Order: sequence, then C-alpha cells, then structure tokens
Amino acid sequence: MQSISEIKHHIRTIKETEQLTRAMHLISIAKMRKAQLLYQKNHLYERRVRSALKNILIHSKDIRHPFLQHAGRDRVAYVVIAGDKGMCGSYNNNVLNLAVEDMRDKKEKYILTVGQMARTFFQAKGYQTDIDFLHTAQNPSLYNARRIAGDIIGLYNDGIMDEVRVVFTKFHSPTRHHPQVYKLLPVEISDFDDVEAPPDYQAGGMLYMPSPETVFNTMVTHYVIGMIYSTLVQSSASEHSARMLAMETATRNAQKMTQRLRLEFNRARQERITSEIIEIVSAADVLKDAK
Repeated sequence: MQSISEIKHHIRTIKETEQLTRAMHLISIAKMRKAQLLYQKNHLYERRVRSALKNILIHSKDIRHPFLQHAGRDRVAYVVIAGDKGMCGSYNNNVLNLAVEDMRDKKEKYILTVGQMARTFFQAKGYQTDIDFLHTAQNPSLYNARRIAGDIIGLYNDGIMDEVRVVFTKFHSPTRHHPQVYKLLPVEISDFDDVEAPPDYQAGGMLYMPSPETVFNTMVTHYVIGMIYSTLVQSSASEHSARMLAMETATRNAQKMTQRLRLEFNRARQERITSEIIEIVSAADVLKDAK
C-alpha cells in the first residue's frame, strides 16, 4: 500500500488533470457548436449547387469540361483531412487508417494532407506527402478551402492526376460521426444520387443564361471549393465532438480515481492512527512493568 504522502500527491495530481480535462471539454463544446453552425449554413448552399449541377448534367448531354473527363490511368490524388492535435479519441486514427486502406491498391497516388497529425502519420508509415496544409484543420475557412481547391484544380488541369478523392470525417451529430472517402473529381451524374432536384429542376423548365454549359463551367469550380469547405467544416466539428466526448470520459475517470484514492487514503490514515495507538499502549505497558 502507498504511504499517506504518496496518496495525497497522487490525489493532487489527478485533481489537476481533472481540471485540465474539464476545461478542454468546455472548450471543445464551444468549438464544436461553432463548427456545427458553419456546417448548417454551408449545407443549404452545397445542396442547391449540387442540385443545379445535377439538373444541368441530366438535361445537357453535350457539355464538355475537363472536370467531366476521366483518363482511366488510375492516378489518384488524395486530400486527407485530420486534426492538428491529439486527445480526441480515435478520431485521427479512424480517418487516417481509412485513407491508407483506400490507397493500398492504387499504383500512382498524390497525397495532400490537411493537419499536422495527417503529415506525421504518413511519414511514420513511409509515405511521401506531396503538399501539406498545416494549421488549416483548426481554421476551416473559405480562404483555406480556395487554397486547397486551387492546388487540386491545378493538378487536374495539368493532367498529373485523373481522379481526386477527399478522405474526411462526416459529421452527423455531436455523438455520431464516421470517416468517409468522397470522390470529388471527375464529376459524374452518379455523384448526385443523394440529391433530390427541386420540382422546377425535375421538369426541365429551368432556363440558364447564356447557356447551361457556361453556367456549368462557372459553377463547377465553386462546387469544388464548396465541397472542400464542407469537408473541412465537418471534419472540424467531428474533431471537437470527439475531443468533447474523450475529455468527458477522462474527467469521469479522474473523478472515479479520486474517489478510490480517498478511500485508500482514509484506510491508510486509520491504519496509521491504530498503529500509533498500539505503540502508545505498548509503551505504557512497558513503563508500568518497569515500575
């Protein structure tokens, strides 16, 4: 059994850790709510843009655009979004392991990492990362989304890659999120199966000026930027949600450990008092016999 001083030191250390995890839990709640609000605002824009693109692709079969072409040479660019920090449960490991699993059968790949944890992970696995966006995961802004989209569009237009996939964590609720691989380019009609076009779109009555092809050429770049921004926001919300749950669990475990150590402390103190009483009684008996 530990001594009383050791137990007191242990309790003090755990209480300090509990204060830290409690503070991180509250900070993660605030950041998660902020990222969730950003996602809700962006979700409507994303849905309408995808609906418009789906309508154009359905009713305009003769559109020609580089983003619609697939060379079929199995050269894939991966945008892998993870966090800049740990202490968020299995959030980073889940999305990074999914990325490695999806890359396994690709002969030629180009890796763009978002977040310090992603770069560190791939370096440890022996992968060469091509572009690293640091301190971007914690700041899911349109500016950062445009930076990432600019590099992606450049690679695609130069013919370096003929497919782009984004590996991110899809946010459903504060307690539910999962890693996902999303094919960003080339744009195909099957990519919009989850989108229901509004009634006026479905009827084919929407008029595009000056032409559907011109509108598509303008919108498709904004579509790429919007989808990158959406994945950044969802990943940020998922990371803070995972950290919130992890810190809540850590705080609860610290409280349980403190309770157990207090019981151990009381037991050790009682044993010490009992031992001292026995020593006093024994010494009194010795003095009595000596007289």
